Amino acid sequence: MSRTTAALAASATVFALLLAGCGDDSAATESAPTTTPAATGQLDASKAGMFVVSYRNAFPKLAEGRDDAALSGLLSKTCGDITAGKSKDDVVAGIEKNATNGTTTATTQEAQAIYEMSKFMC
Repeated sequence: MSRTTAALAASATVFALLLAGCGDDSAATESAPTTTPAATGQLDASKAGMFVVSYRNAFPKLAEGRDDAALSGLLSKTCGDITAGKSKDDVVAGIEKNATNGTTTATTQEAQAIYEMSKFMC
């Protein structure tokens, strides 16, 4: 299976997980205390965790030698660029640069797949 196909499969998995979290929680919310959403610029820890797992599965060569904090930092940077209104091409170019590790260079296709994965998390 090619990396792009694996990335698309990981994106679909992440999307399905996000949709599963959007179900009817009326019984749970009636007894749960109200919380405030995360401050702008901060990522939800569960979304960052899903991104890290999906990234490691879809891009094992790019994830090699990087810890979870570095990978969630890539998501944070990408989300910042997206919410700042940068064009898709600019964001993808930034991902190519930031996703490249010491031994493996991210391709444009990989960067585009990471962009699509990141959009779901932002």
